[in-house]
Amino acid sequence: MPIDMKGDWNARARRNARFFIASSEEDSEEAFSASGERDASLFFGGLEHLVHGRATVLDVGCGIGRMDEFVAPKVERLIGIDVSGEMVERARKRLGHIENLEFFEGDGETLAAFAESSIDLVFSHIVFQHVPRDVARSYFREVHRILRPEGHFVFQMPEAVPGAPADPPEDDTFEMRFYREADLRTHLLELGFEWVSVRRYPVHSPMLDFNQMRVQVRKS
Repeated sequence: MPIDMKGDWNARARRNARFFIASSEEDSEEAFSASGERDASLFFGGLEHLVHGRATVLDVGCGIGRMDEFVAPKVERLIGIDVSGEMVERARKRLGHIENLEFFEGDGETLAAFAESSIDLVFSHIVFQHVPRDVARSYFREVHRILRPEGHFVFQMPEAVPGAPADPPEDDTFEMRFYREADLRTHLLELGFEWVSVRRYPVHSPMLDFNQMRVQVRKS
């Protein structure tokens, strides 16, 4: 079955955007916003020097701007891109008052709207885990293309552990894929990135305990 990431996420946005972005949170705008502030602080913990007043930043898989609301005030320009036009429309309505923040609908595989070497920082949180591995690799190539020299790419992936489920079918755009650090490192180095760091955050769920990895690489 062909992958319909755009159709899948448009349908989820229409059904309940907040739930499908942060399903562990209460379904209220206040709880959703609070989760964005918390996760932005955690995600950029120790990396505050990357979000500064001269930086042009791209959020891949921005949804309705859950974290962008709290990153934008710290940078010169923040751009959110999402495969779902429905998510983008909702993001614009939620956060249209933030002048240095803009949202675009993407094609779900490339960053074709952005010029080579035009972005200082690309980040992505709980996004690549939902897409087929070939799609994630396509985004990694595109991130390398659009980053400026010495620009940083920071993203999150669930770490493969004993007992982790096998990958879902290719056309599944929601269930998680689990990654080994060594495999990510090898692939990113092959693309021309310099490995900087990985930080692990434990996740405890009724089905599986595992680590989320925050990976930081740099374009050399």
